[in-house]
This record gives sequence, C-alpha cells and structure tokens, in this order.
Amino acid sequence: MTIWNLFTLFGGLAIFLFGMMEMNKHLTAIASGKMKSIMMTLTRGKVRGYLTGLGITAINQSSSATTVLEAALVGAGLMTFQQSLAVTLGAELGSTLLPQLVAFPSITKFATLLVALGFIVSLVAKTKRNRHIAMTIFTFGLLFLGMDMMSSSLKPLRTYEPFILLMKNVETPILGILLGLVFTMIIQSSGATTGITIAMAMAGTISLEQAIPINLGAAVGTCITAVLGSLTLNWEAKRSAYIHVVFQMIGVVWVFILLMIPYQGERLYIWGIKWFCFKVLRTESLARQIAMAFTFMPVINHFIVFPCLNIIVKVFNRIFPEREEDKPFGAIYIKEKHIAQSVDLSLMMVKKEIMRVAEYIQVMLLETKSAFRSKDTRVIDNIQEMDSKVDILHQIIISFLAKLSQEELTEIESRKCMNYMYIQNELESIGDIVDKNIMILASKKIDQNLKFSEEGFFELEKLLRKLNKNYKKLFNALLNDDKVLAKKISKNYKNKEEEKYKKLHIKRLHKGLEESLATSSVHLDLISYFSRINGQIAYIADRILWIKE
Repeated sequence: MTIWNLFTLFGGLAIFLFGMMEMNKHLTAIASGKMKSIMMTLTRGKVRGYLTGLGITAINQSSSATTVLEAALVGAGLMTFQQSLAVTLGAELGSTLLPQLVAFPSITKFATLLVALGFIVSLVAKTKRNRHIAMTIFTFGLLFLGMDMMSSSLKPLRTYEPFILLMKNVETPILGILLGLVFTMIIQSSGATTGITIAMAMAGTISLEQAIPINLGAAVGTCITAVLGSLTLNWEAKRSAYIHVVFQMIGVVWVFILLMIPYQGERLYIWGIKWFCFKVLRTESLARQIAMAFTFMPVINHFIVFPCLNIIVKVFNRIFPEREEDKPFGAIYIKEKHIAQSVDLSLMMVKKEIMRVAEYIQVMLLETKSAFRSKDTRVIDNIQEMDSKVDILHQIIISFLAKLSQEELTEIESRKCMNYMYIQNELESIGDIVDKNIMILASKKIDQNLKFSEEGFFELEKLLRKLNKNYKKLFNALLNDDKVLAKKISKNYKNKEEEKYKKLHIKRLHKGLEESLATSSVHLDLISYFSRINGQIAYIADRILWIKE
C-alpha cells in the first residue's frame, strides 16, 4: 500500500464524513427546524413515539442527534422519561437507513453526477429551502464519492499480510466489538462506521465475520454523543441518555450470543443474515449482508426489549432512581378536581397559570434585544424552549377552560371563563410571533452576518423598549385586575409610531445606505411584528376591561 493510497483513504474518509454531517444539517433544515415540536407532539404513546424516533432519525440520519434532542427535551421537562423510551428505540432502527443506502454499490458510479447536479441546482436555487435541497443532493453525492475513494484505496490491503492478520483477530467478536466501539466514539456515528466497513467490503478487504463485531461495537459507541450532550443537563436528561446505552448493550449481548452458537458450519447470526439476503432479497452482495446485519441488531433487540420494557425500566430505576426535583413541565395550579369543588377556585387557578404564561412571554420579549445584539444562537434556543413551555401550558389551560365552560356558570363566571380563553389565545400568539417569526429574523441576521445601520438599530431598540414597557403595564393590569391601567394601554395604542419608523427606513434606502439595503426586509418585518404584538397587547387590555364590567 503506497503513500498515495493512504492520501486517497484519508481524503475519502474526510469527504464521506463531511458529506454525512452536511447532509444531516441540510435535511434537518428542510424540516424547518421543527424537530422539537414534532417530537413533543407525536410522542404520546409507545407506537407513536417509536415511529417518531424512527422517522426523525431517518431524516437527520443520526440517532445521536435524535437522542441528544430527546435528552434536552426531557431535561427541560417538555417530555417525560417514559415518553423518551420509545423514541430511543425508534432512533436505533432509524440509524440503520444510511448503511442500507450505501450498500448499493452501483450508486457510487453516479456520485460525481449527484455532486454536479447538486452544485448546479444550488447556483440557480432562489429560495432558502431549495438551496437546502440542492445541498442535500450535493452532500449525498459527496458521501458516495468518499465511499468510492475509500474502496479503491483499500484494494491493495487484500494482499497485505499484516492487515490480513489484524482482520483475522477481529473475527474474535470481543476484539471486533472493542475496535468498533473505540472508532465510533471518536467519529461519533455508527452509520459512518458501518459505511466504512461496507467500503472495505467493496474493496474485498473485510469479510462479514469481521464486519459484524465492528458494527456491534459501533452501536454502543454511538451512545457517547447523547451521554456527553446530557452532562450539562439535569438528572432526568442524563437518565434518558444512559438508558440508550442500556438498550444498545442488550442488543449487543443478544447478537453476541447468536454469534457464539454454531450452525451448519457457521455462526448462527451470520448464517441467518446470509440466508435472509439470499432467500428474501435474492442477493449475495457482501455490502448488503453487512447492512442487513446492522439493521437486524435493533430489530432483534426490539422484539426482546418491548415485551420486557417494564422490567428493564424497573431494574434501571433501581440503579439510576428518579429524583423528586425533576418533574415534567406542566401546570402547577389547575387540577381537574377543582372544577367539581368550586368554579371560583377554578377561575382563580386559571388566572395563576395564565400569569405563568405571561411571565414566560415577558422574558421572551426582553431577550429579543439580546438575540439581535448577540451572535450567540443560545439566546434563540432559550426563547424557543420558553415558547415550547408556553405551548404546553396553553393546551392545558384551554382544555381546562373548555371543560369548565360546560358547567353551570353565572353570567360573571361565564364572562371570566370566555375572556380568559381570549387572553390566553392572544398570549400564546405573541409567543409564536416571537419564536417563529422574530427569532427566524434573528437567525437570518446571524447566519448572513447582517448589520443594521446605527440609526436603524437605534429606532428598532426604541420600538422594542416601548413594546416591553407596554407589555409590563399589561402584565401588571392582568395581575391586579387594574381597570384604570388597562384603559391607558388601550388608549395609548392609538399613538402608533411604527409607520413613522418605516418611512425613516425608506428614506435611508433612497439615500443608498449599504447597511439599510442589506437589512431592509429584516428591518421592515421587525417593525410589522412589533406593531402586531402591540395590537395584541391592546386587545388583551380590552379583555381585562370586559372581565371587570
């Protein structure tokens, strides 16, 4: 094996890993960054949770990314530990899709065509979404180009004696598992490890007996990302990461047992993979056999784990017990029993929950300034997390009020119930504008390194200060049922300044100020969103007046 083969091998590995990571990034972007909300919405129930984990991992091609996100949601109290179990198992199976794709050797012939096609489409794409689609095609091509380079560079190893001896040792399952474990902990992707073993198989330098133990180690090694990602999170998040390791270990143990059982001159698991590929898939391709061996590990594992899930969780809870302080996020004050006890008490508790929502939104609005001043995306992530909490409380409050409205209510109670619904809907809508509209503009500013003109940014900050001042007044009016303050808020809304600032910005555009031209769409959209929120603040103030009438 020459130095040029080594250059091609490491270059191919770099291109393969880069293609895989970038494809993951662009596929996730195509999903409009909605992974969190999708996971939170669709994880109620084992089957839905399993399919969610499977689907999200099939899209982002990283079980590690799915389990890190899942651990973060559990840590924030937006998902329970129990809900996370099915998602974790689904993610394990979803991560086997990439090896199934790279096991099509003929696709490598089209690698350069995919790279060229993706590049051309990226040049002509006009929308952000289309550019992400183009880059997905481009990076998909890079992935196979890297595979082809690795495969061609490894061919000389077929006759290299030291390598042949090393591979013979890898046939001992324990050594192969350790090799796969260490390598995957370094590159943090079991799919990539399996892809590399498939590339070696295409070069004729590795057998199925050698590839399977390496891929078993990879299945456990990939858990390191979720474990590391949970280190800064709370105990429940850590538990959701640790049980991922437990599930993978159970699968490895069972496959290891099957590898130790001799059958018809081979090991039982290897015989089963070859039989399935030959009889069912009608192929003897070594690449396909390696991919199927990787897929069958979670399949076998889940047939064992699902029926025993309660027992596994009980044992796990003894080793890593739940802690009192880590409760899932939800309502603190309202409870179903309140409806039967007292309507007055129920409405009082509803107001307390609404004030919690109002507090989260107050923080979100205050943090908006930091989101545009700073280049740190963690501010945006924090605001998104707060909006997720607002959404959870919104569902609970509206559902509770809907049940309460079915009771026999006095006219005053009915008015309160109805107006609390309107107020809560408006508060949730403000949260959505901040998270799903304004934070998108903040991300755009960071991604494109945009800079507002000094005058323009001063005007935006002035509008934002006014908005926060109005919201603070609203918060106090809602908290204290202050009819006088609510009237002032409603009256002040008529003194709009937004149009004046739009005109000032357009004047700067006419002057040809470079910074104003670059940030024009962001600037004008921000003014519109601030105006909308001020309108909603005035509407809520009117609702406070109607409650008091």
